[in-house]
Amino acid sequence: MNSEQITAFLQEHWNPLTLAVGIVLLIGTILNWNWLCDPTGKPDSHRYSRGSRRFIFFLLGIVLIVVSMVSWFL
Repeated sequence: MNSEQITAFLQEHWNPLTLAVGIVLLIGTILNWNWLCDPTGKPDSHRYSRGSRRFIFFLLGIVLIVVSMVSWFL
């Protein structure tokens, strides 16, 4: 697949992709996955603690799920 085909596919099927990313973020924050929540080694690691990163990713997951579901039903 070239980039035009990938872009066309993502433009056509963005709802399931957004829903999947939101679910992965939500599960990752609930299960406290290291690759998602561990702030060490990141350039902004001093700004946010692990708990605040979990909260931010939890909210982002909820927003992505809600946006995907609302756009599917409209």
